[in-house]
Order: sequence, then structure tokens, then C-alpha cells
Amino acid sequence: KQIAIEKEMELASEMQAMLFPNQLPNNSEIEVDAKYLPHHMVGGDYYDYIPLNDDEFVFCMADVSGKGIPAALLMSNFQANLHAHVHHISSLSSLVRLLNTKVYSSAKGEKFITFFIGRFNIRTKELHYVNAGHNPPFLIHEKVVYMLNEGSTGLGMFEELPFVNPGKVFIPDNAQLHCYTD
Repeated sequence: KQIAIEKEMELASEMQAMLFPNQLPNNSEIEVDAKYLPHHMVGGDYYDYIPLNDDEFVFCMADVSGKGIPAALLMSNFQANLHAHVHHISSLSSLVRLLNTKVYSSAKGEKFITFFIGRFNIRTKELHYVNAGHNPPFLIHEKVVYMLNEGSTGLGMFEELPFVNPGKVFIPDNAQLHCYTD
């Protein structure tokens, strides 16, 4: 019985790894790198990079309250909803409100997801973002650190988000943006 449980956990871990992008850009315009070190074999952490067109892409980082299989299942559902809607909803505020509705419906208010999403334009160097209760990313340029904390509460905490305050920042050349989760 123990061997069967271990095999199921290994399979769940492999399935969770499929949520993460296979390739991240590394070229003359932008370099993206990620490292995932799970505390448990399976959990509710997630990051993604989604190209939208030649000039823009979306990236995100999220974490489900709780750990284990239930958190991984909720995050898998969340990732599917994000991918289903990100190309069709241009406003990050509208997208975050929709994702909140999906999380609240799936989790019945018992779990929530902290979430940071950014939409970056390589040509204009503008980053539009919403931080829904997640650890604020750090934008570092010339030894100055900016925290990107404009946004909302975590997703799924409320049936309707009480507010969504999108942020916008210009990212100069040679700046670094660090996203992280616990």
C-alpha cells in the first residue's frame, strides 16, 4: 500500500512539473530564468511565461494556501483557466476578476491563491501588473529597489474582489525583476 501511495505521489509531482513552461526566453532583448525547489513532493506553487504576440508576453507567479494534492489540483485548474482566458482578455484587472471568480467557485472559499501577473511590452518597456496578495516582486535598477505591490487581495478569498488596483512601471535597460514565493 505504501509503495502505491509513493508511486501516486511521484505521478502527481510529474503532473505538477507539466504546469511550468518548457522554455524561457534568453535573447538580446530579455532573459528569463526560473528555479523551482519544492518543499514537499507536490504543492501549490506555479509560475508561467506566456507569449502574446511579437512584442508582448505575460508572466506570473502564484501559490495556493495549503500544500499537497489538494493545492496542486487547485493550481492545475487555475493554470488551465489562465491559459484559456489570457489571450482573450486584454485588461489585467478584468482577467484577475475572472480568475478570482473561478478560484472562489472551485475552492468554495476554503482555499485561496496569491498571484502576481505582469504584461510586458518589449518595445515600450512598460510593465502592467496586478499583485493579488502575492509576495511583491523587486525591480532593481542602479542599486535602487522598487516593490511591485499594487493590486488586490488574494484570489478566492471573496466571491467578488473588493478592489483591483493595477500597477504600471517602466523597466529600463539592465534592470532586474525578481519574483519569488515561499
